[in-house]
Amino acid sequence: MNMSYSVIARKWRPATFDEVIGQEAVIQTLKNSIAEGRIHHSLIFSGLRGTGKTSTARIYAKALNCKNGPTVEPCLECDACKEIAEGRDIDVMEIDAASNKGVDDIRNLKEIVQYPPIRDRYRVFIIDEVHMLSTHAFNALLKTIEEPPSYVVFILATTEPHKIPATIRSRCQIFEFKKIPPVQIIRHLKDICDKEGIDIEESALKLIVDASEGSMRDAQSLLDQIVSFSGGKITEEDVSIVLGVPDSTVFFKIFKAIVNDDRKSIVDILDKLEERNTDFVKFVLRLGEFFNNLLHAIVNNDKDFFPEELKEKKFSVEDVIRYLNVILQNERFVRESFNPRIAVELLLFKMVFASKVMPISELISKKKLINKTTTKTESEKLQNLNLDENQLKENHSDKGDDILNFVRKSFEDFEEIAPILRKAKLDLEGDIITVNLHPLPNSVKELIENKVFKSIEGNAHIKFQKRIKLNLEISGGNNNPVSESEKIANHPLVKKILEEFEGRIERIIK
Repeated sequence: MNMSYSVIARKWRPATFDEVIGQEAVIQTLKNSIAEGRIHHSLIFSGLRGTGKTSTARIYAKALNCKNGPTVEPCLECDACKEIAEGRDIDVMEIDAASNKGVDDIRNLKEIVQYPPIRDRYRVFIIDEVHMLSTHAFNALLKTIEEPPSYVVFILATTEPHKIPATIRSRCQIFEFKKIPPVQIIRHLKDICDKEGIDIEESALKLIVDASEGSMRDAQSLLDQIVSFSGGKITEEDVSIVLGVPDSTVFFKIFKAIVNDDRKSIVDILDKLEERNTDFVKFVLRLGEFFNNLLHAIVNNDKDFFPEELKEKKFSVEDVIRYLNVILQNERFVRESFNPRIAVELLLFKMVFASKVMPISELISKKKLINKTTTKTESEKLQNLNLDENQLKENHSDKGDDILNFVRKSFEDFEEIAPILRKAKLDLEGDIITVNLHPLPNSVKELIENKVFKSIEGNAHIKFQKRIKLNLEISGGNNNPVSESEKIANHPLVKKILEEFEGRIERIIK
C-alpha cells in the first residue's frame, strides 16, 4: 500500500503566480505591486471556494520572503519558499477563523504582531474564512490592521465578504476571485490526466466540470473520487453514477420521447433515474443546458451533436424554443417542490404539450383552406380579415400594447406589492403611462413611485429605445380598473379569433 499518496488537489496546487488558473486580473495586480515595491499591509481575497484564494496567499507570502525577493518569481528552493509551501514557516501563520474566532485568539495574534520576523523579510498572517470571526474579535483586529508594523502583512480570505465589517474592508485592498471558466478547468484537468496517466472521455470531463460550478478544487476532488471508482478508463457513465446526474444519452432519449409524444417512456426514464438517486434539481439545470445546446446545433446545422439515429432528422427551432421556455418557467417550481421527481414529470409532460401548440397564423390559414368552397363574398371577407399574427402584433405595437404589456409583466417582479399593481388601470398617451389605483397609504405610494416606476422606466428605455414616463393617479372608490379577464376578452387578437371561428369565450383560466 502506498502510504505517501497525495491527493490530486494537493499535488497539483499552484506553486507560482503563473500556475494560478482563471484569476488573471488578480495575479497581474499582485505581481505589479511586488515589482513596484507597493506592498499593501492588508489584503482581502474573496470568492467561491476552490478558486485559488489560499494558494495565492501562500504564493504571495513566498514572493515577499524568498531569498531573492521580494520577487514575482519565487525560487521555490530556498528555506522560506519550501517551508511556506509545507505550512511550517514560523513567520507565516495560517489561521482558521472558523475554529479561532474568539477575541482571545485575536489578542494572542496581536501579541505576536509586536515582534519582528525571526528569519523572513515579512511576518505574514493568512486568516482563512475571516468572516467567521466574532464582532468583538473584529473590533480587536481593527486597530492592528489600521496601523500594523512595517514588517506585517495580513491576508484575509473569505467566501462571504459582505459579513466583514465595513471598518475592516475600508482598510484593505479587496481582490475578487471569479469562478474559473469551464474551458480552463477542462484544459487543466486534461493536463493532469495526461501527466498522471489517467484515461478519460471528453464527455466525462465535461460532466465533472459542470458539477464543479467554477471551483478548481471541487473539479480535482471529483476527478480523484471518480478515478478510484472506475479503476480503468473513465467513461461518461462512470461520472454519471458517481455524481448522480444523467449522461447525455438520457437527455437524447427524453428528447425523442417528447417529440414522439411517448409519455410512457418519459415515466420509465424518470423511474430509472430515481433508482439511481438522481438529484432532480441538478437534472433540470442540465436539461436546460442540453436543450440550449440542441438549439445551437440546429441553428448551426451541427450534425455531430446528434447520435447516429438522429443525424438525418429535421427538428423545428420553434419547438425547441418552446421547450426551453417551459424549462425556464418551471425550474424554480422544481427547485422549491417538496417532491422534485413529480415536478420534473409535470415539466416534461408540459414540454410534450408545448410541441402541439399551433401558431394562430397557421390556425387561421387552415380555416381559410377549409372554407375555399364558400361564396366569393365570404371568401373576400375572410381574406380581408385573415391578417397573420405578425401583422396583428405590429398593429398593436403601434398602439402601445407592447409597452403596456411590458409594464404589466414588470409589475410581477415586485412580489410584495404585485397584488396591488395587478388591479391598476393603465392608460398610454404619447410616452406617458398613467397608472390608476385606488387610494393607498403614503408609504406604498412612495415605494411605487420611487422604486417600482424608476426600475420599470429604466428597463423600458433599454427594451424600446425610448423614454417612457409612469405617473401614478389615485382615483376614488368608484372608478374601478378593468379586470384582467375583461382585458383578455377585449383584446383585438382574441376578438379576431372569435369572429373568424364563430366562437365564444366559455371561461378564462389564469
